[in-house]
Amino acid sequence: MNLRVDPLHGCAPLGALYAAFGVHGALPLSHGASGCCRFQRMELAKHFQRTVHVPSSLLRDRAAMFGGEAELREAVENAFRLYDPELLVVCTTCLSETIGDDMEGIVRALDVPQGKRVAWASTPGYAGSPLKGYAATVAALVRQLAGKGAGVPGADAGVADAGAGAPPACREAGESRLCLVPGWMNPVDVGVAHGYAAAFFDAVDVVPDVRGVFDVRTPDDPACYPAGGTPLAAFAALPSCRQAVALGCEATRPAAAALRAVAACGCDVREMELPVGIAATDAFVQALADLSGRRAPAWLVSERSRLIDCLMQVADRLYGKRALVACDADLAVAAASLLVDAGMVPACVAVGDVEPEFEGRLRAAARLPEDCAVLAGADRLQVEEHVAQRPVDVVLGDTRNKRLAARCEVPLVRVGFPVVDRPLAFTEPVAGYVGALALLRRLADAFCTWEERGVDAGDLRISRYF
Repeated sequence: MNLRVDPLHGCAPLGALYAAFGVHGALPLSHGASGCCRFQRMELAKHFQRTVHVPSSLLRDRAAMFGGEAELREAVENAFRLYDPELLVVCTTCLSETIGDDMEGIVRALDVPQGKRVAWASTPGYAGSPLKGYAATVAALVRQLAGKGAGVPGADAGVADAGAGAPPACREAGESRLCLVPGWMNPVDVGVAHGYAAAFFDAVDVVPDVRGVFDVRTPDDPACYPAGGTPLAAFAALPSCRQAVALGCEATRPAAAALRAVAACGCDVREMELPVGIAATDAFVQALADLSGRRAPAWLVSERSRLIDCLMQVADRLYGKRALVACDADLAVAAASLLVDAGMVPACVAVGDVEPEFEGRLRAAARLPEDCAVLAGADRLQVEEHVAQRPVDVVLGDTRNKRLAARCEVPLVRVGFPVVDRPLAFTEPVAGYVGALALLRRLADAFCTWEERGVDAGDLRISRYF
């Protein structure tokens, strides 16, 4: 048995909840024990500093022997009665998956109120990271809500009943419309990606869309839902989707495959890394230009030029600094790429659960130096032991790396999920040229602050240059 000491990733159902909240009027339901639901809800609540409502089927000892169908039926009935969601997204956990509940059969047999829908996703906690749960849930929503499946509560895309309508007709080739599938990104970064896409297309559907959900005040009434999220009508229209961009390979690859499967006239889906840093954002912008046939607008060119100018101003502070990147897999690829853009040295990239081809993708996308260590499937004990032998100058990662950075006596620049010890951290972008600029400023500021620690007040320089 392999011992893990403080793993670098959380559990899959956490990602499932985040994806489910990205649908307008949707409510995730955790099918498992109450403790699982409470932990996942707490992680989201602490990161976004919001009240988060997630009901649970509250499986107990009886369910381990006889199955959890009765508890799930009761939970679904109570959820619709108390919270009145448009869509209920049932996410499995370790317990319900281990029991072996026939989720497809159970969901098909549910008594769903008129005009309401139920979808479900297989997200056992022991089968991967939050990115895996996010990926599985987005793919399940695409399959189960697109076209025919959108008219049948809980129905999969290919098994609608005879009364369901035919898939929407394909949009005209000249219509400028894009489906944007963001990976695990804060709402502010989804907004940046959407803004870039909207500069090239007349209409952009974001699937799923956490804007207006986690970045707004939570309604006092749990039966009221924020204005944000992807409308169910956007899922129903997915069979007519002709062009799409999926950001973050680990979190969106299954959704990209599902999009291709449900598209009635074929869908050109571009799978890309998160647009963090200069090179990755350039690639995103180029893909948008290729798909739309339009040139980048002047404001976007100006934004890039401003980033390059500011990078030159801090280059002497950042050049050659060795960095440890310890966060989720998709953000790790993007962050390492930005470090290379800034002339820094990614000395070690450490991630939790990842796909087997992760290291090859990372090295190709981020142009890593050959001596950069890639610790895949690692825990923080392994990372700390590695860094003790090969010191670094800074750590990029979430709040859980706080003690590691302190023991290594280097600053921590907080990125990713969760960041729970810096208020409003989720409002700071990392995506796009504007996000790269913000991250460069935070890196330079971290080095300056670190240099001044312990300096006597009378010896502190007021200005760096004069």
